[in-house]
Order: sequence, then C-alpha cells, then structure tokens
Amino acid sequence: MAFDDPVVIPESFAAPTIGIKQREVTHVGSRYEGSVSIATGRREGQGTYMYPNSFFTYEGEWLDGKKHGRGRMDFGDGYGYYEGDFCEGEILGQGAQCWRDGTVYTGQYVSGERHGQGSMDRSDGSSYNGSWQWNKYAGEGELNLPNGDCYIGAFKAHKYDGKGVLTQPGTDRRYEGLFEAGLFQGVGELKERGGAFVYTGEFVANDMCGSGTGTDTASGIAYTGRWQANQPSGRSAAWDLVASADSERAGESFLPGSEALREEAGDQQSPAAVDPKAKAKPKAKAAASPTPGEGEDVGLELELFVGQPIPQVVLRLVDSEKNPFLGEAGRRWKVTMFRERQVPKEDDPAEMDTIRREVRFGDLRKNYKDPLDPEPAAVPDPKGKAPSPPPPAEEDEATPESEPYNGEASMDGVVGAEGEVVIGNSEAWLLPSHLLPLIYWLRIEDTTEGVSPESFCQLLPPLEFPVRVKVPE
Repeated sequence: MAFDDPVVIPESFAAPTIGIKQREVTHVGSRYEGSVSIATGRREGQGTYMYPNSFFTYEGEWLDGKKHGRGRMDFGDGYGYYEGDFCEGEILGQGAQCWRDGTVYTGQYVSGERHGQGSMDRSDGSSYNGSWQWNKYAGEGELNLPNGDCYIGAFKAHKYDGKGVLTQPGTDRRYEGLFEAGLFQGVGELKERGGAFVYTGEFVANDMCGSGTGTDTASGIAYTGRWQANQPSGRSAAWDLVASADSERAGESFLPGSEALREEAGDQQSPAAVDPKAKAKPKAKAAASPTPGEGEDVGLELELFVGQPIPQVVLRLVDSEKNPFLGEAGRRWKVTMFRERQVPKEDDPAEMDTIRREVRFGDLRKNYKDPLDPEPAAVPDPKGKAPSPPPPAEEDEATPESEPYNGEASMDGVVGAEGEVVIGNSEAWLLPSHLLPLIYWLRIEDTTEGVSPESFCQLLPPLEFPVRVKVPE
C-alpha cells in the first residue's frame, strides 16, 4: 500500500463525533463543552452551551449544530429553567418549565410556547390543567383559583368561553351553562346561598336577564317569566278572590263588592244587633246613608249560604296595580272565617273589646250556639199568663250517639303554576247549618315558611273582607 493511498477505517470503528472543551470564549462570547461532528464540525450529541449574554445555558442533545432531543435550558440569576424536548433549535414537544417564583408548567410546547395539553401550578396557589393555545388557556380545562373558585369547561384566550361549570364556595354560588369572554352569557343554571336560590334561564353579562325560572328552595316559591338585572320583572303584592272560569263574570274580583258591607259588619258587632228587637236601629242607620242608584253595579257579591259549601272561586295573586300576577307558584295560603263580636273589657266593663269567633269549615253540628248570642225571647201567652220556661230535655236512655264532626278551623294549600288556585265547592268547605244569617269575615294569610330577607319573594300581607251569609230559599 502506497503512502498516499487513503486509509479506510471500518465503519464499526468510525467515530462520528469528537469531544471538545473550549476553555476560552469565542469571538461572539459563547462557550461550548461537548461533542461535535467530525464531518461537519457542528455541535452534535451531548453538550453544554453557554450563550454570549451568559443569561442562558443549555445542556442536552444536539444535532447539526442545533438543540435537538432532550435538554435543559437554564435562565440566569435564578429565573428558572426549561427541561424537555427540543427540535431543530426550538422548544417543541413535551417539557416542564419552572419560574423564579416557583410557578411550574408541565406539558406540550410548540415553537417555545405552551400549546396543546398541559398543567400549570402558580405560586399564588392557582392551578390550571387542560388545553393551551399559544401560552393561553384555550379549549377544555380546569382552573382553580386561590379564593377557592373552580371552573371546569371551555376557555378562549384565558377566559371562560363556551360551556362550563363555575363553583364559588366563598359566595356559595355555582353556575353551569354558557360563558362568553369570562361572563355568564346565554342559557345556564345558577345556584346561590348554598342552593337556597336556583335560577334556570337566560343570562346577559353575568345578570339573570330574559326568560327564566327562579326558585326559592327554602320556601318553595318559584317564578317563571321575564327577569331583569337579577330580579323578576314584577312581584306579587297581594291576594285577590275572583269568580271562577264557569261564571258569567269569570275573573272579576269579589273585593270591590265587599266594601259596601264593611259599615254594616261594624254595626252588628254588638250582641244586641242580632236581637230581633234591635234590628230596627241598623236599618234606620242604613236608611240614612246614601244608597246606590237603581241598577247601579256596586261589584260582584260572593254569595254564601248557611249549610252549603263556599262556592267555587279562584284565589289568585296580584301585583301592586291589582293586575293578575302570573308565573309565581308554590306560595302557601290559609283561609279562615270568623264573626266579630264586642264584649266588655274585664278591667273596665264600660269599655268594649272586639273578639273574633271562628267559623269551622265542614262543621256538621246542628245545634251549636255561640255563648255570646242572646237567648231567644220567650213567647208570651195570649191569655196574659207569664211565659212558661221551656220543658227540660228528656233523657235518652239509649246509647249516646257520637259527637258530630266539628270541622276545621282553617283550610290551606299551595298556589298553582299560574299564580292561582281554585278553592271551594266541596264538603270540606261546608258552612255550618247552625250559622246565623249575618255578615262574617274571610281572612287569607300567607303561611309560606322559610322566606329569608335575601329572597326575591317576600310574605304578602293578610287579606280580610266581609261576606254576607244568607239562609237558602
């Protein structure tokens, strides 16, 4: 073999790289320690590169002079580092980055930016795990904040956007639905005060706005309709009693017609007013009062009869303008009936107290008598003799019969879905046959429990109005 002939080294003995160690920086200020390619002279294999500004240091794999494979990039002065995949000089693939304040990201990168799936734990205690797009939360993910808030759902540019669930323990709120630019926007469900209030419907810029149903779960009251600025567009303000759908004057209120009875109801409070001998006085007083003209409609009268049920009527909710308030349901009510009486005060008999004597619905007793009612006058003998006392009752030697059912002091129930409920027209609403044909009072109370000051609904004031009870013809 001649001296000038090339030396062929078997491939199995070839060394593609060679290790070097630069003790001095290059003309650009950098320094490298590691493997280089024999063929190209470029960094290749494992090596450490110190950048000219001395802020960055890379230690890891190289290919064709570029960072390629697994490596670690340190940032000077304790600012943190990146450790993971590189591709042709770029951070690309799976890796982890740690910042000076302790924030850590682990996940996918593209062109040096967080892109794909990854998780970040920040120094302030917040954390995010999910999809990223160019360093921002985008797609599906879970975000936990230092104050305890947790959001699971869709993101866009770091903000809640799309469908998601936001839980806020600090304010006892939970929202599930649509978001836009970080705000409640579209259809969703909001629970507040630990579920004491639940709203399902439309939202605009974080507010309950549009069509929806709000439910006060503690009381059971729900409103379905329009909402504005987190409140129902209207509110129930009072009770009303109106004619039922099968009446010629369906939907008309009985309350205006009852007003004409108030003065007469006051006149009969005294026990003497129901004495047959004392009836002339109320009539004379009434005659002195102006009377409606002939044919004048003073209002619809609620006709009640001794021994018959209260007729079918509708109990409904009205707003402050006395208009029917539709859409509210679940409010509880109680109806009672009473007669007002006046009795002398115990400490000063010259003064009178007004008391209320209850009427019991469904009372089947025939001969019950209010102790405050006067005894019937004795019928004088035509021959001038003193009236004889009534004969004593004969004792019944037979087995005594069971006492008749004495009825219920009140009737109660729940308002239906349209803000009303049909009542009356059943044996449960029977008026006792022992009632005197007088003016009585009906009282409607709001007995809903669990209404808090924070609730969108509040208790309604009681409604009391007089009704005349007649003897059936």
